[in-house]
Amino acid sequence: MRKTRVDLHQHLWPDGFISALAARDRPPRVYGAGDGMRLELGFEPGGPLSAAAHDPARRIAVLDAGGIDAAVISISTPIGVESLPEDEARPLIDAYHEGIAEIAADSGGRIRAFAAAALAAPDAGAGDVARRLDEGFVGLSLPSEALATPSGLDRCAPVLHVLERAGCPLFVHPGPAPWTRPDPADVRLPAWWTPLAQYPAWSLRAFATWRALGAAAYPTLRVVFAIMAGGAPFLEGRWRTFAGTAPAIDPNIFLDTASCQRLDLELALAAYGAEQIVLGTDVPVIDPAPLLRTLEGLGPFVGRAVAERNPERVLNHRGGTP
Repeated sequence: MRKTRVDLHQHLWPDGFISALAARDRPPRVYGAGDGMRLELGFEPGGPLSAAAHDPARRIAVLDAGGIDAAVISISTPIGVESLPEDEARPLIDAYHEGIAEIAADSGGRIRAFAAAALAAPDAGAGDVARRLDEGFVGLSLPSEALATPSGLDRCAPVLHVLERAGCPLFVHPGPAPWTRPDPADVRLPAWWTPLAQYPAWSLRAFATWRALGAAAYPTLRVVFAIMAGGAPFLEGRWRTFAGTAPAIDPNIFLDTASCQRLDLELALAAYGAEQIVLGTDVPVIDPAPLLRTLEGLGPFVGRAVAERNPERVLNHRGGTP
């Protein structure tokens, strides 16, 4: 019998979260209304915001069309909510938590969610995250820059310990930390520059630091890196060149498939094995159909591992050798 197919990388903004962003007078904020809504951001150029793309009923239809049983939602770290001072971050994070919990409760199990953390709080948001995990959030998403340095790992330690003790996973998505300097792309650069250059660079920093220090400090914490950790499979040879060796494949580190095409997936499967790759589509940013077709073309073993067995390990198994 087929297991549940789960997409670990989607974004869905509740109405209350959008309203909280609209109430702000500085980035990150939403302004305008209807089809004219736009985002103003501090760490990258802004752009239009489609309210329809965040409609829960429409999202269920997207899941149905792709044959996906459930999606796990995260707050979308690039907009920088977690990087704000605590008094600014908390109202936004509370609005996200309360809104997405309501959507999840009404979804019949189709929608689940990662919690978010106010990283500028003295405990890096650990107390609030612990409460949200008790309420049913499946784990935590963090911006990659929060984990990109040893000092960042130290500052996130309280919330990472909460997560590991609870046996819940961490989702690492490109995005800024409270100590990240705002540096949006120059207006002369095309719109694709940020997702193609900045996001992978941020992700690779976090991935390398986690392999160097984080994995040993949190040996049972399961971690999913979005967008193939910024292209990590391509750099395994370079890792061996400069480090002399490469760490053994860590059963607690997973890479998601967002934006991947066939060659990307084949390389990732060859570098890390089918057991460490998980389905992530990045809906509504990316149309999931091409990726889902590519996975189907790789055969039933890969499809079941990536969309069924591995997400189940991420969500339901404590860390360790599977």
